Amino acid sequence: MKKVLLAVSFMIIASAVTAFAATEWAKVNGRPITDVDAKMALSGMNQGQRDSLLKDESTRKGVVLQLIDQEVLVIEAEKNKVDQSQEFKDALSAFRKQLLANKVLEKNLGSKMTDKAARKYYDGHKDKYSTDRVHAQHILVKEEAKAKELLKKAKQQDADFMVLAEQHSADPSAKNNRGDLGMITHDSPFVKEFKDAAFSASAGEVVGPVKTVFGYHVIKIVEKKLGKPLGYDEVELRVKRDLQQELISAFVTKLKADAKIEIK
Repeated sequence: MKKVLLAVSFMIIASAVTAFAATEWAKVNGRPITDVDAKMALSGMNQGQRDSLLKDESTRKGVVLQLIDQEVLVIEAEKNKVDQSQEFKDALSAFRKQLLANKVLEKNLGSKMTDKAARKYYDGHKDKYSTDRVHAQHILVKEEAKAKELLKKAKQQDADFMVLAEQHSADPSAKNNRGDLGMITHDSPFVKEFKDAAFSASAGEVVGPVKTVFGYHVIKIVEKKLGKPLGYDEVELRVKRDLQQELISAFVTKLKADAKIEIK
């Protein structure tokens, strides 16, 4: 069960290009290619990295040549009215939504994503940043009532958890692994709710139902191995990612609470 991300990744764009007068670097059929275009093409980098790269003349020329290639393709696409197709309009609409979502996150959460905030988050969640491992098995179902029923069965003394998983789990992999996920760590690609429940449980314990985006899980911890704590420098990127996800989740939850949502 791998962690699924939405098409809108909700990554905060911390390296927005500052608006200023553009300097023309090239032209294609009279259309200008500017330093702003180059900086937008490198918007995945922070400002310092962009500026450093573009100060190098050979790198700058390489970026300009790539933008020229892109522009001739754009001109050809417009000539063929690619931008008039419904497929293009749908893709443009999806991109617009993604950009708007990213921008509102940047506006509301960007100032909270500081080194100080990350350190504070780490200090409050040190138990998450260790080499602890758990051997977990799970059963996934869509209905909470079914999960409660299976939890009761799984807790019975003579219960065979893997047989229950093979018979009832909606996880496609259960037909092969019978619900056995093997050893997982705090950094394994599982959703937060699942990992929180798994690492909070004791060896031999069956817990649930645990609600995630996939449905409802019944989880059995076969074995638990305690490891060593990891220092902040060892897990800094993980800490910042976790803090970001937590901030985003809280922000989106608040917005959803104020919204009228209908699922059909």
